[in-house]
Amino acid sequence: MILLTFVLSPIHQHHSVRYLFALLMLIFSAAAQAESTSVDIQDFKDPNAKTLWQALRNLEAGTRREPVRIIQLGDSHTAGDYFTGRLRQALQAKYGNAGIGWLTPGYVTNQRSDLATMRGLGKWQMNDSKLPKPGDIFPLGGLFNTSGGASILDVKSKQDLASGSWQLSIWHKGTNTPWKIALPSGKLYKLAPQDHIAGEWNLSNIAVNSTNAANIRLLAPSNAHLGGIALDRMSPGITLDSMGINGAKASIIHRWQEQAIEKQLAWRKPQLIILAYGTNEAFETDVSDYANQLRNAIRLLKKSAPNAAILIVGAPASAKMRAPNARGCRLPLPPNLIQVMNIQKRIAKQEHTLYWDWAAVMGGKCGAAAWVNSKPQLMRNDLIHFSVEGYAATADALAKAINTQVKESQD
Repeated sequence: MILLTFVLSPIHQHHSVRYLFALLMLIFSAAAQAESTSVDIQDFKDPNAKTLWQALRNLEAGTRREPVRIIQLGDSHTAGDYFTGRLRQALQAKYGNAGIGWLTPGYVTNQRSDLATMRGLGKWQMNDSKLPKPGDIFPLGGLFNTSGGASILDVKSKQDLASGSWQLSIWHKGTNTPWKIALPSGKLYKLAPQDHIAGEWNLSNIAVNSTNAANIRLLAPSNAHLGGIALDRMSPGITLDSMGINGAKASIIHRWQEQAIEKQLAWRKPQLIILAYGTNEAFETDVSDYANQLRNAIRLLKKSAPNAAILIVGAPASAKMRAPNARGCRLPLPPNLIQVMNIQKRIAKQEHTLYWDWAAVMGGKCGAAAWVNSKPQLMRNDLIHFSVEGYAATADALAKAINTQVKESQD
């Protein structure tokens, strides 16, 4: 509650009361703008949406025996796993916990997992599709880690894992020598690939219990490439794979090997792929090719995962510290934020995907200014990234939008 006390003279009482009323309206208006707004998912005739909502209903009813897998591809909003971590938590609480899901192939600078820590021992070199080198072959997610000899990767869960059977899966290439896994029990196992094909990304997996899944040590052959790790609970429920790269744009997907994308999505069988790009594109001075890049990325993913619904998450509101380009907002906007938002919604309509307006949750295009001044502060001072509370508020809004679709689509 805000308590304001004024001593008013009779002469100025009338004008002061009007001033006080206006001031109070401004204060409460700013507070209201900083609150998250309920925003529905728009379905532009996605052919797989009804199947997705039915699968979630069946999970909630306990009649589905398979997990529902969700993959989110994106930029730093995804890479930090604050947004996706909160969304994962909300969906797993309602529909069931099918495990940690897909992890990056080791620690990536300034990125994190909400569920696991990764520590590399020995020589490792992380390769990022944002800065590709000649000859790099990137898997889904756009990262791979190269061992340089005596290389070890420790993967530890940040919390107690749900009981039951689990499966560790790794994607790797570059050598015929098998990877090894050391379990807390002291046992050492070889991870033989299912079908080793030279020069391609190959899959190896092993069944483990929850105790062993919580603390895994991978021993890499020399000069081997690790393209991803997945820890899945073999039960119904949700996995949400957070696959982001700091600074990424939607065009980065075209740097990943198409054959690898098809192979890995065929294995993962996602029911929903979320595309959460746009922030970095908004700061570009030229977005003339952005529509084509986004359209082609969607078509590639549809081809590789024909049964998955596609959800475009619109770019969130952001701002700059200096003019120009205020566009009616208290703080200036990135040069092409509005154009990027408009393109995303237009492509969602043209390509028949789902669409969710992240900026609308913040009150619209000017939301960054309100959120950075809110209590608690919902946006960081860089006016681009959210605070932990801000990511939680927007993730909760998306979870609510998903639950609304699940409920209303059966009516």
